[in-house]
Amino acid sequence: MRPLTLVALSALMTLMAGCGGGGGGGTGSGTDSPCGEATRKQWVLNVAREWYLFPDLLPASTDIAAYSTADDLLDALTATARAQGKDRFFSYLTTKSAEDSLLGEGQFVGFGFRSRTDTGNRPFVLDVFEGSPAATAGLQRGDEVIAVDQGSGFVSVAQSLADGSTTFTDLLGAADAGVQRSLQVLRNGQILEMQLSKRTVTIDPVPDSFGTRVLPMTGTTGVGYLNLRSYISTADPQLRTAFQAFRAQDIRDFVIDLRYNGGGLVSTAELIGNLLGGDRTSLDTQYTIVHSTSKSGQNSTVRFQRQAESVRPVRIAFLTTAATASASEININAMHAWAEVAIVGSDTYGKPVGQLAFDLGNACTDRLRLVSFKTVNANGVADYYAGLASSMTFACAADDTLGAPMGDPADGLTQAALQWINTGACASVISSSVAGQAKTDPSSRYSPSRQPSVVERWLPGIQ
Repeated sequence: MRPLTLVALSALMTLMAGCGGGGGGGTGSGTDSPCGEATRKQWVLNVAREWYLFPDLLPASTDIAAYSTADDLLDALTATARAQGKDRFFSYLTTKSAEDSLLGEGQFVGFGFRSRTDTGNRPFVLDVFEGSPAATAGLQRGDEVIAVDQGSGFVSVAQSLADGSTTFTDLLGAADAGVQRSLQVLRNGQILEMQLSKRTVTIDPVPDSFGTRVLPMTGTTGVGYLNLRSYISTADPQLRTAFQAFRAQDIRDFVIDLRYNGGGLVSTAELIGNLLGGDRTSLDTQYTIVHSTSKSGQNSTVRFQRQAESVRPVRIAFLTTAATASASEININAMHAWAEVAIVGSDTYGKPVGQLAFDLGNACTDRLRLVSFKTVNANGVADYYAGLASSMTFACAADDTLGAPMGDPADGLTQAALQWINTGACASVISSSVAGQAKTDPSSRYSPSRQPSVVERWLPGIQ
């Protein structure tokens, strides 16, 4: 099973490789097909040789005929970087349409909830998307799914997952509209049964029900709480609205909830940096994008650009877990150079690199996400493959409890964040041992299917 892959994007690069018309949108296996497997493999190899961030870790020579598929070839090309923890399946093949649907419209096919498993392999519901099949069925944060009916009666989750060959996501079926499952969930000692049918779900990046609020704190104008589910384009106007409200109330302390945020568009990360950068000028660096030596001419520095909605933070607490990755980590690392910042929860995933998108051609469906750059903050902090905790001034350990809504003062992470903002000290510090466990295989908690879909790569634990 591949580890959960989390993504950050910065630009769209298009490579035309034998797709000059014809061939339709398929990926046939014929060697003469402009979208066939031979063409796909050669395209993957060519792009990797030119753009891969770690060219010295690619094989010195490669016989593409030795690999059945382009996916197999890509796995072989990135094997050394993966063994070194630098490309933990961050490079992958997908399709343009699947990504465009998610990035442009915030849509995917599923039940519309997120889950993680505990150390006993029990799946718990983390978040339920508004208007989704899961919401309609009545699923709630904190519910434990104890049995699944795939059509032949309920089978306990413990029995289904016992041998390790199946993940919880596998039990819930393919990401196809109309797929049905019945669930037995345990809530407050009672067993409830629910039936769900997969359909198109639209993500609300900043949830209406709990995405923003002002939490009271004595001696302040309050603490601005913001929950961001994913760095997708539809988040941008919501972020501006949220920060405009914070600015109008002169909020100076913030809790930014990224606990399950696997990243996404770097352009959205840049916007968040600008919105938090009311004290910065256009001479101040948010982060620098660094490519391989042969592509150093593509390096660029992103500087702060104050917006009409920008705020001037005193303290910022970022809520984090092992699922916090990529663009989320860019924001944390960038702001740490300029403000009093803490991470609260557990250590982040550890993905300081990003992918460019390479399309095989307009007549083909294929898109290659290839690790092509890394990001560096204004103080030179980069390469945090083990997570951000070791580089942070404040890394406060806290449990992600499920008994209260996110953003509620009774929620474990929110409570710890408010304590840090109030006192300037962590009650408990994220230890190096916890940090080490958080990085290598978060799929043990946010279990993807055996062949992760695009949405699984972006939204840890999505179902």
